[in-house]
Amino acid sequence: MSYSNDERIQVVTTDSTTKLGDKYVINLRLGVEYGFVNEAKIVMNQQKGTNEKELKMKYISTENDMNLFSCDISFENLGLHYFCFKLVINGAIKWIKYDEKNKCACMTEENMKYWTVTVYEKDYHVPEWAKGKIMYQIFPDRFYRSKEYMPKLIKGRTSKKWGEMPNWKPYKDQGVLNNDYFMGNLKGIEKKLDYLEELGVEILYINPIWMSQSNHRYDTADYENVDIYLGNNEHLKSLCDKAHNRGISVIIDAVFNHTGNDSLYFNEFNTYDTIGAFQGQKSSYYNWFKKDGNGNFQYWWGFKNLPVCDSNNPNWQNFIYGQDGVIDKWFAMGIDGIRLDVADELTDEFIENIRVAVKRNKPDGFIIGEVWENAITKEGYGKQRTYLLGNGLDSVMNYPFTNAILKFVRFGKYECFVETLNEILTYYPKEVVFSLMNSLSTHDITRAMTTLVGDGIQKNDYSWVWDVPYSRKWQFAHQKLNKEKYEKAKKMMKIATAIQYFLPGNPCIYYGDEIGMYGYRDPFNRLCFTWENIDEDLHSFFIELGKIRKQFTFLKEANTRIIEANENILSFERYDKKQGILIVVNRTENSIKINVPQVYNNSKNVLQINSENDIISNYGIIIKSLI
Repeated sequence: MSYSNDERIQVVTTDSTTKLGDKYVINLRLGVEYGFVNEAKIVMNQQKGTNEKELKMKYISTENDMNLFSCDISFENLGLHYFCFKLVINGAIKWIKYDEKNKCACMTEENMKYWTVTVYEKDYHVPEWAKGKIMYQIFPDRFYRSKEYMPKLIKGRTSKKWGEMPNWKPYKDQGVLNNDYFMGNLKGIEKKLDYLEELGVEILYINPIWMSQSNHRYDTADYENVDIYLGNNEHLKSLCDKAHNRGISVIIDAVFNHTGNDSLYFNEFNTYDTIGAFQGQKSSYYNWFKKDGNGNFQYWWGFKNLPVCDSNNPNWQNFIYGQDGVIDKWFAMGIDGIRLDVADELTDEFIENIRVAVKRNKPDGFIIGEVWENAITKEGYGKQRTYLLGNGLDSVMNYPFTNAILKFVRFGKYECFVETLNEILTYYPKEVVFSLMNSLSTHDITRAMTTLVGDGIQKNDYSWVWDVPYSRKWQFAHQKLNKEKYEKAKKMMKIATAIQYFLPGNPCIYYGDEIGMYGYRDPFNRLCFTWENIDEDLHSFFIELGKIRKQFTFLKEANTRIIEANENILSFERYDKKQGILIVVNRTENSIKINVPQVYNNSKNVLQINSENDIISNYGIIIKSLI
């Protein structure tokens, strides 16, 4: 991999990532005009300058007035390694570092950035079934309700008519209670498997399903039993069996950072016949939960219904990932993987032991983590996290891609897109890149249709594009998209989805995005699926993209290259040694002539929207294939 735009200082490495113990080569080419090089060394370290050492480079040759120096390295530690060059030229010390602004190597005395190398485990492999597949995320209370299952109603929960607005107003001094249910269930998901199959879905990700006190179910009350409103454990087994018959794998949410305060384990309201941690030290669960310096329970982000679990407690650990623990029982019901909620708040050790349990049950079980930022460079607990180095997670939710795609389509922020794509491709092991969960909407962010045209969306370069700095009351008042805005949002949604579907990783549809659902953040992004009001045009577009994605199987592990990027046009290629697909989108209403690489002159048009020959107009899309 070349890191330089300066022809007289060139840095070329084997790659930006490497396996532990593999040979890694760093080459430096330097113009002879810089002087006689008495000595060339690589200065290498890890986080905060630890493990620093100097490695001598070998002089190889001089060709075309360029001196070539090289060094072979075998890394002994996992993680991010940083390097620059320390030279002695004509008796004086000179430094070569990375000029991030100009994207080139330069000779400098300034405190500039070092180059980075990600070193990961030699046997790091992500399950093949979890690479390059179409995913579908379901918030189970709001997807579909099968009348085959009618649960016994629970006191304290309110039932609402399908399609009504969820409760969004605070209740007195208790905030939003999230105790309103629309009664979507697992049998309902099972009934819609044909619908998912038509979309090309091969991985189904379901938000929490275990017994809880809230409709979102991120406050688990019982890890061993499906919430009664969703069904029962047999329904989960049946769903997994039926999904597998259609070639669909099932991933469920795993919330191990905290439980609910109204749970078997905490039992603040004496709902259960257990002595919960809230009752004091006589409880066998007392040490499962974190305390502050005064002995008070800690709550996740201050929410009093979410006491935080102590991932260092042996009894809690054994309950979750020990023999016959929660992980074992879940996989016995037929699931194929888990999504770890707030993975960045769990310790590396806890995640690594979850991996052991998952792989013990299913060697190709998949573990995806909720990490919002760059998961390789992220720090926590005073050190760089290790969960994407081969012993922890298989992959992560890819919010950086979400942000970059939506910023480009909404505001023309092509620099953000290019930088984000390059950053992820540079830092992440390829096994991770090909299994990333690439969404445009999720249960935690504004739906894409609203992000693309809605009021209150900020152009700020330094924030998530979907954030709106306004209250739920404001969001409710601005929720509705008029006909003009909706039609524009749909055109832009197609552009964003075309980008999403052909980037490396797994494009993930958040339930309802494919039929034109929109809305700001929770609970407006969690409305009931409008089965009686499907935008057939948009729905057909998703089906067509799904067919294209599944047709070109090489996309699973294809390379990625940006051809053209500006505030109007984005053009990129996915390719391997034999095949290639070119994706071009126009985010404007103008007609623009595009630059098509010569190799695609006689290519096949796989998809054309508002385009003819090499002219792409009004929110147009062109997808070309070499074969």
